[in-house]
Amino acid sequence: MDRIKEKGFTLMELMVVIVIVAILAAVAVPLYVNYVKDAQRTEAKAAIGAVITAQQTFYQVNGRYVNAETFRPAAAGQSLNCDLTDALTNWDIQVTAGDANGFTVVATGKATAPTNGRLVQLVYSRTGQPSWTEN
Repeated sequence: MDRIKEKGFTLMELMVVIVIVAILAAVAVPLYVNYVKDAQRTEAKAAIGAVITAQQTFYQVNGRYVNAETFRPAAAGQSLNCDLTDALTNWDIQVTAGDANGFTVVATGKATAPTNGRLVQLVYSRTGQPSWTEN
């Protein structure tokens, strides 16, 4: 009687492959989550950078920085000339303080966006180093 040679994978080989894939997934998922959070923070920092540039221009003309009462990023005829359209999809950008010595810009993640619960803040002073806070 001739033996028929069967081809395929054994159960042990399949289990080894599943364990290897599980280990790779356990390492990759946290790295991916951190990558997404870093990208979100970068988006907020880019928007804040646009506000910084616009604030510097405004200061050169007016001798002071825009404050919370005059900063309206989504309104036409705003006092700062910066386009935050893309960032406003995921972030609420506000200048919470501003005078002749400096200003504070806060980017808060929108509740309807993947940035919900995130915050990036810059405190800018003419005499000191900028101070970033983020979570």
